[in-house]
Amino acid sequence: MELLNSLFFPLMAGHLVADFWLQPSGWIACKRQNGWKSKKLIVHALIASVVPVLFTLRPACWWLVPLIFGTHYLIDLLKMKVRNSMLSFVADQFLHLAVLFALAGWAGEAEMSEKMVRGWIYACGFILVTNPLGILIGLFLKSVTQAAGNSAKMDASAWIGILERILILIFIAAGQFSAIGFLIAAKSIFRFNETKEGGNLKAEYFLLGTLASFAVAITVGLGINLLVGTK
Repeated sequence: MELLNSLFFPLMAGHLVADFWLQPSGWIACKRQNGWKSKKLIVHALIASVVPVLFTLRPACWWLVPLIFGTHYLIDLLKMKVRNSMLSFVADQFLHLAVLFALAGWAGEAEMSEKMVRGWIYACGFILVTNPLGILIGLFLKSVTQAAGNSAKMDASAWIGILERILILIFIAAGQFSAIGFLIAAKSIFRFNETKEGGNLKAEYFLLGTLASFAVAITVGLGINLLVGTK
């Protein structure tokens, strides 16, 4: 299977939307509490199977829905039996994407135009740097530090992280790498007083989170440039 001429990127974009944008936190708590009996698990698995197939824009691929539904249900059920951590999060997403990659290969080449392929690659990248990588960075910080704050500050920090990763992706796509340096400097200036008042621990927490956020966004951006450049 040639990756850039397959249905993988539409399926991946649909999966990311369904798994992160269309799954409220209350559903996750319900799934963990009720296990296989959770109605939210069934509803989520259904959404996570229908949305990716809709994103392919190919009605003939309807047969992928039951396959994605079954595998997504089982993978989520398995994840609920282990402790929520960075490793379990990565393993969960790897299994979901591996299934979609295999199904895309089974479905055959999609014969998409170059413009459409580029569009799906960028869509995957921009969706990825929002909630998915935000959750991953949060789990990473939780694993290395016990720093805590009130929920309002954490929500604000999450949105700041999403916006900064989107900006970095835009800068990289536009070839404006120098703008990333100005973004780092601007964020550092605005947060200087806050970290100074919070002491060394808060400053280190801020710095670690910022570096992690920038690192993953730059990695995704360079990956997109590499994929687009091969088409």
